[in-house]
Amino acid sequence: MWYPADPALLFDPGGRMFVIHEPALADELIGSVEEFFEGYDGRGRHICAYGQPGQVSLALASTEPQEQEVRARVERYYFVFAARHPTRVPRQETDLEISIRAVAEDWVEE
Repeated sequence: MWYPADPALLFDPGGRMFVIHEPALADELIGSVEEFFEGYDGRGRHICAYGQPGQVSLALASTEPQEQEVRARVERYYFVFAARHPTRVPRQETDLEISIRAVAEDWVEE
């Protein structure tokens, strides 16, 4: 089994973003697999949720970074949800891993 690199960026169907700095603690944010919509690890690889309610874990669903998808999700989050914070703009880092870390550090819980 492949384990996600931290931090993990999780998205709900409406585009809200949540950050888990330690993917091993996913069960603290995700109550059941049905609550999980989409997520990417710190290297931009697609992740999935598995396990029983209250014991949800994250695993890699792909080994290749999904750069365009991650950047599109983050951009949508900033456009829709972080827009009301005038100082919030998506980080424009060219390296995907650096970009994901920057977004995770900048994230504002709504």
